[in-house]
Amino acid sequence: MKNSILSYPLRGSYGDSKYRGNCSGYIIKDLLEYYRPNTFLECFAGSGTGFDVAKELGYINSIHLDLNRKFGSFNIMTNDLPKGFDLVFSHPPYWNIIKYSGTGNVWGGKVHKDDLSHIENYSDFIDKLNYVNKKIFDSIKVGGRHAILIGDLRKKGKYYSIIKDMEWYGQLDSHLIKIQYNTRGEKKKYYRNNFIPIAHEHLLVFKKEN
Repeated sequence: MKNSILSYPLRGSYGDSKYRGNCSGYIIKDLLEYYRPNTFLECFAGSGTGFDVAKELGYINSIHLDLNRKFGSFNIMTNDLPKGFDLVFSHPPYWNIIKYSGTGNVWGGKVHKDDLSHIENYSDFIDKLNYVNKKIFDSIKVGGRHAILIGDLRKKGKYYSIIKDMEWYGQLDSHLIKIQYNTRGEKKKYYRNNFIPIAHEHLLVFKKEN
């Protein structure tokens, strides 16, 4: 990571490229190579991008969790997180712009009751995201970090900044801007072109100081 602007035009061979909403493996690789944690936990593991990166870098004891049964059907709303990690990476849903569980969505045959991507009310989504982020913060060791990748969105003409509306837990260590590539929105033509398309995500790194 040379500066606060992150650009990964290619996503690499990590995870499943067809899994909607997954991030480039290079962002996780850069985090691991920069911070060099002894222990690594990934929440919202999705298609296995972080798992593949950790395996490549030799992390034999990393843990990767997701509601998807591929990663243990772990329910971050109700299950206890393992504790004492040096680095936690999370990539939660950006509210409900991509719905994950359920027939015709990304995985599963039915909608999971604790899938954050199916929350229709934005305030309820923020409340549950806060609960998850506090839970992650409590699980990391003193001196450890939580890196969360999250995006802004626009819905029915209204702009939503999740990082502005969510609670911040820990000391902000870095705020990086990741350029987005190959999104569905890029290929869409908007009526009258009367707003600026979103082409970035935020990577916030919080440190637990005490």
